[in-house]
Formats: sequence, C-alpha cells, structure tokens
Amino acid sequence: MTSKDLRAREALIKPKGSQDLSKTCMSLARKFFPDIVKLRRTLHKFPELAYSELETADRMYREMRKLSIVARKGIGRTGVVGRLSGSGRSGLVALRADMDALPVNEESGVPFASRNPGKMHACGHDTHMAMLVGAARILSHLRDELKGSVVFLFQPSEEKNPGGAPAMIKDGALEGADVVFGQHITNDVQVGKFAFRSGPMMASADEIYITVFGKGGHGAKPHHAIDPVYISAQVIVALQAVISRMRDPFDPSVLTVGSVHGGTATNIIPDSVALSGTLRTMSESWRRRALTLITKTAKDTAASFGGRCSVEISPGYPVLSNSPDETEFATEAARKLFGAPAVLKAPPVMGAEDFAYFLRKTPGTFWWIGGANGKIGATSSIHSATFRIDESALAYGSAFLAFLTIEYLRRREYNR
Repeated sequence: MTSKDLRAREALIKPKGSQDLSKTCMSLARKFFPDIVKLRRTLHKFPELAYSELETADRMYREMRKLSIVARKGIGRTGVVGRLSGSGRSGLVALRADMDALPVNEESGVPFASRNPGKMHACGHDTHMAMLVGAARILSHLRDELKGSVVFLFQPSEEKNPGGAPAMIKDGALEGADVVFGQHITNDVQVGKFAFRSGPMMASADEIYITVFGKGGHGAKPHHAIDPVYISAQVIVALQAVISRMRDPFDPSVLTVGSVHGGTATNIIPDSVALSGTLRTMSESWRRRALTLITKTAKDTAASFGGRCSVEISPGYPVLSNSPDETEFATEAARKLFGAPAVLKAPPVMGAEDFAYFLRKTPGTFWWIGGANGKIGATSSIHSATFRIDESALAYGSAFLAFLTIEYLRRREYNR
C-alpha cells in the first residue's frame, strides 16, 4: 500500500469526513422532508392488513422505480425488494421496513386518518416505509459515496404469526447481505432520540391453546359431573408456578392466559372449556423448557381433578437478539450524526418482532426511534387507536439509515 493509498483510506474514517457526510445526509433529509411526510400520510390513509398489502406494495415498488432502483415484487408473497448499487464493491447492506397495519378503528384525530374502516397504522409501519424511501432517496443522491450496494426490504405481515420475514428470507431477500438494519418508531422515546441495545432486546412470543375436558351436567349436581370450569381455574393458577417456581429468577419471562371460553348457562356444567394465552421469554433455552413445562403442568393438573386437556403450541417469533459489533457500530454512527445526548440505551421489552428472523440469518441490529412529543399529543403507545407521532422523526430516521449505510460500507472498504 502506498502512502497515497493509506491517506485515501484514512480519509474514509476521519471524523471530519463523517461530519461532512452527516451534514449532507441531514441536509438532504430536510430537503426531501415534505415528500417523505406526504408519502407517510398517504400510506396512513390507506392501511392494509397482513398479506393484503397489495396497493401498499405497488406504491413501494413505484417509489423504488422512480429512483431508478432495480425492484422486484411478490417477494415473500406481497413483499418488495429494491437494490441500489453504488460506486464500490465492499459489501451489501439490507435495510428493512414492515408494511402491514392493525385491525384497529382509528381515533387519533389526525386529518389524514385511515379511510379503511377497522384498519389503522397503529404500529407506525407507515413511518417505517416512509423513512426507508427517504433513505433510498438520499442514497440515490449520494450513490458515489456508496462503497457497495444496499437492498431495501419492504416486508409484509409483521403483525401476524408466523410473520413475513421467514417468507422473504425463503425467497432470497437477504441473499448476499453482510448486515441487516431495522428501526421501529415508539412514543416511549422522545422525538430526535434513538435507543439501542446489544444482545436480547425483544422477547419470543408463542401462542398457547388449551382445551380442558370434563363431564357436563346440572349445576345443582356437581358431584355427578366433572367440572371443566373449575379445573380450568386450577390450570390457570398452576401455570403461573411455571414462571414463579420453575424459572431462574434472572431469566425474564411472562405467561398470560388471555381468554377463557366455556359454558352456555348459569345452571349447566359444560363438557369443555377453551383457554388461550401467550408465553414471552428472553432466552431460547428457557423458552423450549417452559413450553414443555406448560404442557405437562396443564395436563397433570387437569388429570388430578378427574379431567383431561389438550395443549397446542403455535410457535411464534424467536427472541430478537442484536449482534454486539453491529449494535456498537450503529450506536456510534448515531452519536456522530445526532450527538451523544440523542443516543440512549434501550431496556429489554416483552413485545415481539419478526425482525428476529433476519438477525438469525444475518448479523445486524434493530433500534427504537423516538416519535414522542407531548406538546402535540404524541404520547399514546403503539397499537393504540389514538397513536400519533411527531413527524419530524421521519427526517431523523431517513438521514440515519442513509448515514449508517454509507459509514458501514466505508468501514468495509477500509478493512479490505
């Protein structure tokens, strides 16, 4: 390597270069901001549920094509993948946004509220798509700064098990990717701030369906019946022992029975009762053991009272665990772009995300981007009918995705 080559490579990682790039990314984000907001509001007006995102996918495809980005539809059923090649060949970065909405009647009061009754972008996926398109616009403008390539993943069905991520992976969406990045809007963080966490960040989520069988009879003659309502109550209580007495206290976990259905009248003991719930864990080893214990505890408890039960487990998303190196890199990139006060450490949460599947396939990280602003009423949590955000977050998220991508490929260029 000549001294000239060394100086050229050093320039790629000098703070001044990063500072110049950060200013450029933010300047472009501000320039494109009106269009990004317009896109977000259009998406918000016309939400579509999991695997029904046909118009949404068409719009994302058109946005890619407008930027002369090679794009494909029908990836993972209704997903879209766009690919932008830069001036170098130092790697491939994957950036993901989810597309589906929730079955919620919107009560946010915004003028661009959902026009599709019973459907709402209550989890902010409209903002995720808008920010990814914003990043694509910035990166297209800075193509010469891109020392490799980037794929834009517009993923369907994040809200519905088994999730759209496995289907996109199966269709090759991550093929050749060296890293995958994703972000999620939240009103748990103030607008203009970002929260990162290395390692386990979001929980696994499995669905549990239990049917307790007894023997029906008259409510006045319980001794002639086997009461599945009473047995179900004992099962519900016994299952909590899996969490309180069989789990390592340092291994976070939640078991919730969310529905109980059985019986038709006050004086009839039914033949069966149906229970359903969810198990959340932060460890795959405990997850596997807990599901075994739940099945055994439910069956043994039912049998001890003369009944029986069936247990069906619907496997959900795995634990979302961020790669340490990629998380550290993204955290430092956020500090460069926005300053240290804007960067927070995220606590682990028991919510689940199918981005976890991408992280099982490819190193990467997932973070929270703040959307909260009490002055404009942006305080409700995601999945709420009153959820709204401070739209200035769209500029921050677009700029950060673009800046992070360029910085990551610069580092790979330097280390080649």
